[in-house]
Amino acid sequence: MEKSPQMKPMKQNEEKRSQKGLWIFLGFSVLLYLVVLLSDKHKAFQAAVLFYHLALEIFPFLLVVFVLMVLINLFLKPSTLIKYMGEDSGIKGWLIAILAGILSMGAIYLWFPILKNMMDKGVKPGLVATFLYNRGIKLHWLPVMVLYFDMKYVIILTIVTVLVSVVQGLVINFILTSNGKAGIERGG
Repeated sequence: MEKSPQMKPMKQNEEKRSQKGLWIFLGFSVLLYLVVLLSDKHKAFQAAVLFYHLALEIFPFLLVVFVLMVLINLFLKPSTLIKYMGEDSGIKGWLIAILAGILSMGAIYLWFPILKNMMDKGVKPGLVATFLYNRGIKLHWLPVMVLYFDMKYVIILTIVTVLVSVVQGLVINFILTSNGKAGIERGG
């Protein structure tokens, strides 16, 4: 996946737009907070306290995500990721995505930067979609589901979820295909 010279400026422009959007969002948030501060100081203080507690709660998870991203960047070379989850990964890529999705833990939004990083290194977008879809299967909840429903229902639901996750991944790859090669056109 060699980048052509004209693709590099496109990626730089997209990164600038993305950064600009983040600054706009931050500016809007600060402006909104100032409006609340001017209209109701008590509510503004409550919001600041809630934000502080939320930040303290989320920080350890963000630290774990940061460490995982560093480890991925250090030890998982793009060639390794592409081999197991890239264009020619075959059935093993789908199996890895399914199992990783089922076994993954934590809040889903914490996985987004990790998955984006992996896609930037060559992981097929359909495999990422399959991973995300299979997060709906939680092994620790299966006994509870059996208790409320029954074994047959839970088995059928789990199998259908896995099968549909692959269909969803294939559809994502098909939609994002360019000249027969799956990938997202963002210069990489």
